[in-house]
Amino acid sequence: MARTWDPGTLRIIGELGIGKGSRCLEAGAGTGSIARALAGIVGTGGEVLAVDRDTRFLDDLPAPAEVLRADLMTGDLPAARFDLVHARLLVAHLHPHSLALQRLAAAVAPGGRLLVEEVDWTHAGQVEPPEPGHAAMIASLTEVMTGFDATYGRRLLGDVLDLGFTDVSAHYRGAQSGHEKAWLPWQLLVEQFQDRIVHNGLMSAAQVEHWWSLSRARAHLVTGPALFAVRARRPPIPMDR
Repeated sequence: MARTWDPGTLRIIGELGIGKGSRCLEAGAGTGSIARALAGIVGTGGEVLAVDRDTRFLDDLPAPAEVLRADLMTGDLPAARFDLVHARLLVAHLHPHSLALQRLAAAVAPGGRLLVEEVDWTHAGQVEPPEPGHAAMIASLTEVMTGFDATYGRRLLGDVLDLGFTDVSAHYRGAQSGHEKAWLPWQLLVEQFQDRIVHNGLMSAAQVEHWWSLSRARAHLVTGPALFAVRARRPPIPMDR
């Protein structure tokens, strides 16, 4: 999943002017792929803090990256410190979303940047030719991924606008074109949740196997999840006149 989304994320980070000596917070660091990239970008004079509740994949981050095991909703983050605060595929899992964004925003230094990316599954069930088995799988994933807001991406911009930041903008991108790459995000999710889907009676084992055959057959075009990226700038402290 990281390989699917990382190139677009790093392109935006480059556009934001993050470079040598920058201080960065990677919230919900996951496998650490972005934190590793940021460590290379900011160099030894910079700072990268990778935060996650589950830090088992973050043991080998290179300097200057540091790891903090914490829950964004309850843990204390350094206030007004970072030139970049980034979170991807995180806020849609946290409730209320607005509070999660406020806690991320509080860590942004004056003049610093906030970058939040979230998926939207509004059109996720569409395949050509039509195939009800895929729609059933998307519905099952939505049901079994407790607490995940599958359509939050399209509402993210409005919540960021409420923060009072400036230079707010948004764009979205889909999974990369090509059969295998378009199906890959769904295959990764099904691999993770298929046992629970069957256990909960949402689909039978045969129906899940049919979905796998569908995803590998190269006979259908699939709509991948859209990823909405919203960037914003915390206003700098006014200079004394």
